[in-house]
Amino acid sequence: MGASALVLVATAAGESPYLDGAPPGFSGGFGEDSCLECHFDEDLNQPPGRLILSGVPASYTPGETYPLSISLTRPGLVLAGFQLTSRFEDGTQAGMLAPPSGGDERVAISSDTDTRVLYAHQRGTAAEPAAPAAARWTVSWTAPEADARAVLFHVAANAADGDGSASGDYVYTTAAAALPR
Repeated sequence: MGASALVLVATAAGESPYLDGAPPGFSGGFGEDSCLECHFDEDLNQPPGRLILSGVPASYTPGETYPLSISLTRPGLVLAGFQLTSRFEDGTQAGMLAPPSGGDERVAISSDTDTRVLYAHQRGTAAEPAAPAAARWTVSWTAPEADARAVLFHVAANAADGDGSASGDYVYTTAAAALPR
C-alpha cells in the first residue's frame, strides 16, 4: 500500500489515528510496507531500540498452540504499536492468530479481505507502555493442522513519542521461521 492509498483520520492534538492498530498490510513481510510508511523520519531498526519476537518454535507440532511475545523497547517510547503475521512461503495464511486465552483485550486480529491473511495488532490502551520505554504484547498462534510447510513470522512495531505526529517515532521490524516436525 503506497502513501497515496492511506486515508488519515483527523484526531485531537496529540492523539494517534491508529491506537487500535494500522490497517492490514504493514507487517514488513512479503513486500509489505511497515510502520515506516508513515513514520519515516528515522531509519529502520535504530539503536538503542529493539524489537524481539519470542516463542516461535524452531519446529512446530500441527494443531498445537504457542504463545508468542512481542517486546519493543526504546528510550522515550510513550506509545507503541505492532502488526504480526504468520504465513507460508507463498504468502498465504499459516495457522491461526488469536488474542491470548483469558480474553486479553490488548490484542486484536484483523483480516485482509482480499488475501485472507490475519494480522495481530495492539488495541487502544495497549498502545501505552507496560513499563517505562517498554511495550509488550502476547499473541496465540495455532500451528496449521495438516499443511506441513515452513511458517514465516513478520512483525513491525512503532516506538512513538506520543506527540501525534510521525516525527520523532522509531520503527522496528523482525522475522522468524518455524519448520514442521
